[in-house]
Amino acid sequence: MSRTHSPSRSAALTASLLMIAAALPACGSAPKPAELVSFEQMRMGDYAQTVQERNPELYVESQKYYRNALESHDDGDEERTLHATRLATMTWRSAVALSQTKDAEDSLRAATSRRARAEEALADADQRRRSAEDAIGRQRRILDMQGQLNAAEQRAATERTVADAKAKVEEAAGKVKTAVTMGAATHAPGPLNKAQASLKMAFDAFTAAKYPEASRVAAIASEDAAMAIAAAQPFYEADEQRKAIDLELKAMLEGTADVPGADARVERRGLVVSLRSLFAAGKSSIDLGLAAPLRQLAAMQRKHPAFRLIVEGHTDNRGGAKRNLKLSEGRAEAVGNYLAGEGVPNNQIVALGKGDAEPISDNSTKAGRESNRRVDIVFLRPVVLEPGTPTH
Repeated sequence: MSRTHSPSRSAALTASLLMIAAALPACGSAPKPAELVSFEQMRMGDYAQTVQERNPELYVESQKYYRNALESHDDGDEERTLHATRLATMTWRSAVALSQTKDAEDSLRAATSRRARAEEALADADQRRRSAEDAIGRQRRILDMQGQLNAAEQRAATERTVADAKAKVEEAAGKVKTAVTMGAATHAPGPLNKAQASLKMAFDAFTAAKYPEASRVAAIASEDAAMAIAAAQPFYEADEQRKAIDLELKAMLEGTADVPGADARVERRGLVVSLRSLFAAGKSSIDLGLAAPLRQLAAMQRKHPAFRLIVEGHTDNRGGAKRNLKLSEGRAEAVGNYLAGEGVPNNQIVALGKGDAEPISDNSTKAGRESNRRVDIVFLRPVVLEPGTPTH
């Protein structure tokens, strides 16, 4: 049985578009990838119930991939999210294509049957006219049949126009929503404002049953929204990259809870891990019995290779500035060499001696001096280039 939109369903179509328009300005705190949003819109479309009824196996398979995509999105795994979303989309589209093919075949058979019956009826009526031209009643029935056929053709044409307008308005609404989600209000306000204005005009035209006008203006809205998306996408991707780095730093900070003696914190430059019990007083050689924290931090860097290391040696203010600087340099170099021996690439390590120049506590107390005698291992935050920044 073919699936068509009749004028009696225009109220449902209008309500659907009202919901779409109302959702346009919404923006989640954790935005989903555009492909996942597009799939969610697709699975709520006209064929949702049909797919479930006609192709339950493909429906279940698509739902499985969709749940995988949501779980991967919640885990922050963008690659797995996109992979699962694309599998869900391909499976869903296959089911829709099968349903559409069946609908088309059913429609074609019905149309062929109607045409055959109409041709037979017309031939019979023509014969009756030739044999009995005075049968006015028969002529009226023929004329009535002709009118019904014309009305059916007109209804079909109207339904096609409505369906086309609805599809174009929904497409434009989806693109505008994507542009808003990607921050086009900040990075591409001109195209976004034009797209939103055109979308409202298209919606108003559809509500007023001006379907050709709705299709025309919706196409303009889609073009402007696409421009807004293209302009905002580099900034959106940069923001997403920074968010991913922040999440990675958070996970690394949590991982330092198992590092004995580590005092860790996230700063603007990255994750800073302070260690205070690696060296004997006045010495720059590592006490190997106390090197377990360094092995754990080396393993962390290997797990997060995008983070370069700066090893900073610090002392208290006793013993003279030159001596303290030399001692801090030796300790920083010793820690850097140890980390390199644990598999951290040499070109990922910079060792610096700070001497007593950067105290974090009061050197006038024993506890303060102990706090200042430290080695800071800094996991540097990877640089995210702003769109348009030269790369050379």
